[in-house]
Amino acid sequence: MSDASSAEAPGRPQGWTPSAGTPSSWPAAARSRRGERASPVDPRHVRRALLALLLVGVAYATMIQSFSWNQTSHYDLIRSLDHGGTTIDAYQANTGDKVFYRHHWFSARAPGLALFALPWYKALNVVDAARVARSSQALRGEDEMVYFLGLWGNVLPGLVLLLLMWRVADGFEPGYGVAAAAIVGLGTMVLPLSTLLFSHVFAAMLGFAAFALMLREREGPPRPLLLALAGLAMGYAVASEYPLFFVGAVLGLYLLSRRDALSARLVLARAGSYIVGGLVGIIPLLLYNHAAFNSWTHLAYSDVPRQQKGFFGIGAPSLKVLVTLLFDSRGLLTISPVLIMGGVGTALLYKRGKRAEALTIVGVCLLYVGYNSGYYLPFGGGFMGPRFLTTMLPFLGVPIALALRRYPGPTIALAGASIAASVIATITHPLVGYENETVVWMRYLGQGFFQPTIASAIGLGRGWGAIWPFFLAAGAGIVLAALALPRLRVPGAALAAGTGALVVWALFAALAPTAFGIDHQGLLSIVHAGDPTALNLKLHDGTRYPLRTLAPVAAAAGLLTLAAMWMLGARSSPRARAGEGPAAALGS
Repeated sequence: MSDASSAEAPGRPQGWTPSAGTPSSWPAAARSRRGERASPVDPRHVRRALLALLLVGVAYATMIQSFSWNQTSHYDLIRSLDHGGTTIDAYQANTGDKVFYRHHWFSARAPGLALFALPWYKALNVVDAARVARSSQALRGEDEMVYFLGLWGNVLPGLVLLLLMWRVADGFEPGYGVAAAAIVGLGTMVLPLSTLLFSHVFAAMLGFAAFALMLREREGPPRPLLLALAGLAMGYAVASEYPLFFVGAVLGLYLLSRRDALSARLVLARAGSYIVGGLVGIIPLLLYNHAAFNSWTHLAYSDVPRQQKGFFGIGAPSLKVLVTLLFDSRGLLTISPVLIMGGVGTALLYKRGKRAEALTIVGVCLLYVGYNSGYYLPFGGGFMGPRFLTTMLPFLGVPIALALRRYPGPTIALAGASIAASVIATITHPLVGYENETVVWMRYLGQGFFQPTIASAIGLGRGWGAIWPFFLAAGAGIVLAALALPRLRVPGAALAAGTGALVVWALFAALAPTAFGIDHQGLLSIVHAGDPTALNLKLHDGTRYPLRTLAPVAAAAGLLTLAAMWMLGARSSPRARAGEGPAAALGS
């Protein structure tokens, strides 16, 4: 189609031309430049991919995690809203995540998740779900309504997030999106947070949905309505977790980076739609603030004493804290080393011409690790990793699809290790409070002592006889995700590279956090946040090198995953290999 005919097409503003860097047009264009054929999508692979991610969601739903202050704080706010109030005076004894303001107790959490879950809570009350919760044998003496609320508040958003990742990643690397989504869903903090009533996955899903909508808008003519929807999602994300403002700012720059829409009229229409949508999305937060504090702008966080220093508890970024966030025994890259391949994939994305998208990913990641390294409580209390970095995981996870196709050996190997480490932490004790407490993951695994599941609720205990629903669903999801991939050969060089990556990671994870004092620095940050016992090693059983058992076990899982994918690729017929273009060439 000529430029003239394109400009005259219905619904397209004059001067508009299709973007050569859109998710749908780029793969076909790139294959054409490399002399490849654009193969049609196999419906069987699509069905397998969809079923694989649904099974991962089912795996989330099988877990009934122990409760924590964060979860009960959300739950208390939901109950208060159900009774038409905002104070949690009647429930405040069960949580420490609360603030005292003008003679009343309030939840310290942003209200977005509670408002989202409120209709579901009302529906649960209609069917008398509380009676079912009280009769459950999973966590006796606890109110398991938190689990029922989590099916809507964290399991569903976790599943939606994976589906969005699948479609976005498939736009960048067709056929490999399901693997990237499954890896993030089972091999990062997304796994435990999709089993807990925290707001991180819900807010991350909304922020990433805004990015996906902007990608969709970028595929064709400027469509302010899509950008308004992106703004709406972004605004409500901020109402659910305030730091999502950083994502909103980066996406605003991404919106303005579209070169074929830089006329004054289009900039005003597109940016205006995004801003208006964002303002509408944040209205629930403003209404809640007014109802609770008689102020449109007063936030509950501002009443937490430590939040009153700096900007809501955020000071200057610290390199030492940044190192702990990434590399200590609870560090992001220590527990989920496959995210390193997300960085590699981002570089590949940039080289392929998707520069705006790659820079957006980099921008989100830099802002999040930057602000988190200046926060007074970097790991957010008791959790298996730096949970405040959850929002950047889908952004960094999508490029894993590119790394998987280009560098299958290291990507598959580190994915296997990441899934093993995240699964072990999730099913044993994800709410660890100290770096050296991570030793309990392998200890509980050896004892066969796990978090409750839906099987525990009917009296099957907390051992191997009750954890099988999770393993069944998660294992089936992994197998189907692998089968949904295009034929992926893993040649000898890739096997060697994958094995080498595992050896380096396992040695680092087992030794470096203690040997280099990284764990000590992490414990110091806990002391500075107000817990003087963090450095009392006797109190925390004196553990050094806490991942010395987990690291080799996870590395062995990575080797088994690598071997399985090698066998799967080796079974492809010569004809199938010949039709894979560069994928086959990588194995030659």
